[in-house]
Amino acid sequence: QKKKIKKATSTQSAKKKKSKSINKKTVSTSKKNKNTQPSNLSKKEVLLDTSSSKTVVITSAFKPSLQYAAKINFTAATELIDSTKISLSYKVPSSNLFFSYQPIAIKPLALPADSVVGWINNHRIKIGAGNLNTFYGEGLFSFGDGKKSITSLQVDYLSSKSNVFAQQYSKLNLDVLSILNSATDFEWTAHAFFNSITQYKYGFKPSALNYTKDQLKQTYNTAALEIGLTNKRINEAGINFHPQLSYYLFTDNNSNAENNLILQLPIEKVLSKMLSFKLAFKADIAKINFQSIPASITNNLYYINPAVVFTTPNFKLNIGLRPSWDNSIYTMLPDISAEGKLKNTNLSLEAGWVGYFNKNSWRSLVAYNPWIGLFSTILNTKIKEQYVGIKGIAGNHISYNTRVSFMQMNNQPLFLNDAVDGKSFVAQFEPTMSAVKLHGEFGYTVQENLSFLASASFTQYSTTSINSEAWGLIPVEITATTLWKPMKDLQIKADLFYLGGSMYKTTTIPINRLSPGFDLNIGGEFSVKKNLNIWLQMNNLFNITYQRWNQYPVFGFNVMAGVVYSFK
Repeated sequence: QKKKIKKATSTQSAKKKKSKSINKKTVSTSKKNKNTQPSNLSKKEVLLDTSSSKTVVITSAFKPSLQYAAKINFTAATELIDSTKISLSYKVPSSNLFFSYQPIAIKPLALPADSVVGWINNHRIKIGAGNLNTFYGEGLFSFGDGKKSITSLQVDYLSSKSNVFAQQYSKLNLDVLSILNSATDFEWTAHAFFNSITQYKYGFKPSALNYTKDQLKQTYNTAALEIGLTNKRINEAGINFHPQLSYYLFTDNNSNAENNLILQLPIEKVLSKMLSFKLAFKADIAKINFQSIPASITNNLYYINPAVVFTTPNFKLNIGLRPSWDNSIYTMLPDISAEGKLKNTNLSLEAGWVGYFNKNSWRSLVAYNPWIGLFSTILNTKIKEQYVGIKGIAGNHISYNTRVSFMQMNNQPLFLNDAVDGKSFVAQFEPTMSAVKLHGEFGYTVQENLSFLASASFTQYSTTSINSEAWGLIPVEITATTLWKPMKDLQIKADLFYLGGSMYKTTTIPINRLSPGFDLNIGGEFSVKKNLNIWLQMNNLFNITYQRWNQYPVFGFNVMAGVVYSFK
């Protein structure tokens, strides 16, 4: 039995060695079968069992393999589209062109000459005649090469005479303007002119007074010379300057004379793109010699105007002062103004508080009232003005501008007929006066074919200290100008004037107001040939002989016609 047991044991050991390659599953199965043997058998009975083995051997083929590893995936996707909308605002300046087409002197601008089109000197002669013994002559001439020098010469003459005794008028004007460009960035401007006006004081009352024309004749002559210098480009120091020196000699046919010297020195220093500093100095020196007054009259005005200017594309602010010396009397005046454009609109608002002097001279008083007499004293008008306004553009053709002003005036000249026969006016300087003024402008332009410009001013004078009324000042003034080109060779122009009647008084009429004045003028010019035009002008179309100044009715209906010849 021991041999059988030993043999069985060696057989089981060999089988165990042979089944070493069996996986864990086979081993577990054997253990399971072993464990399933009846528990009531003893160990000795098991060992003595010589029956066949009940062990189940499961052989499985083993295939080694690698575990799947996670790979990095790259997705070739396009960039996401940004659908966010960015709001962009563009400021395009208006390019409307407005042409007033006023018959003024030719004043060439200091612009660089075009390299393609050369400078051409043009000359023009215009002559005409009409009723009221009217004769008109005009000549315009230009000289220079357009690069180094430009000179324009204008001469004109006009005379008229009505059936009213001594109501006649003549004017001669000679004007020369020259612009010289130096080798450096400087530009010289020289302007000289002479004009002579002859008229007669026909507005005397009663009309039965026996005056000769020589007794009523008055002739005013003005000789002037203006010289200026300016830099065409900002220099290295960022400074702009434009000094100007002017001299005026004003005389009449009675050996009376006024000498006037004016010096202006404006300077601007650019501190940055938005900030600049301005400094202006002005000296206005005048001396009047009247033969009937032993002592001469001096009238001097000086002022300095420093200011800081802040500028952006939509806003401009000027903050300054104006210390002034009016005949040695010191006055400090404000100089504050602001202008801003409303966002996303074509409207601009403006406001300001400014103070300034209107220099009164014999020459300026005669230009305002040609019938003024002599005086023994003269004062300058000081004005303090507060204003607000709005201006803008509507569409492609319309522009407008309105302003409301409150003004405080000192030494404002008023004009009253003299107490003898009323043919001369006496200047009275009102110490204090207040006024509210509403001013508006309107323009409509369609290229060069049609343009319409109109302006209106309404002024309410009040708070006078000496005079009860604003003698001789116009409360309402409306003007309008239209230019129309219905065809290439035809141009039509119309002018309208409306003047509100001013207050006046005489020895017989204590206080009264003149009737309003209305004047309509129409003219046209037609091209007959390349260098020849014909023209027609009709003034005071409705023949209304209104009075701008009391006792002085204007000319009635006047028509003139003539030719214009242009040559090179």
